[in-house]
Amino acid sequence: MAAKTLLIFLLTAIFLTACSTPSPVVHTDQYHEKTENKSTAKALNGLQLKALKLMNQLKFEESILYLQRAIKIEPRNPLNWHYLAQNYWHLKDFSNCRAMVQRAISYSQFNEDLNKANNTLLKQCEG
Repeated sequence: MAAKTLLIFLLTAIFLTACSTPSPVVHTDQYHEKTENKSTAKALNGLQLKALKLMNQLKFEESILYLQRAIKIEPRNPLNWHYLAQNYWHLKDFSNCRAMVQRAISYSQFNEDLNKANNTLLKQCEG
C-alpha cells in the first residue's frame, strides 16, 4: 500500500512538474554553475521537457537517455539528477536510484523543496 501511495505521489509530482515550464537554471547561483550560453540553456530546457514528457508516458528508459544528455551539458544541475533517480526508481533499479539521488542531494543543498523530495526518494530507494 505504501509503495502504491508513493507511486501516486511521484506520478502526481511528475505531472505537476510537466505542467509548468521548468527553468533550466533555478536559483543557479546558489547551488550550481550558471549555464553561460543561451543556446545551451535552451537545449538543456528542451532535454528536460522531453525527459519529463517521456516519464509521464512511462517511457523511463528513453527519459534516462535525455537526462544523461542534459547532465553532459550541465553536470551540476540537481533537477536532472533527481529526475534520473525517479526514472531508476520506476524501473526498480534501486542501486542506480540511490546513486543518482545522492548526486542530486550534493547539488541541491540550498533548495529546500528539492531536498525534501530527494530525501523522500532516497528512503524509497533504500526500502
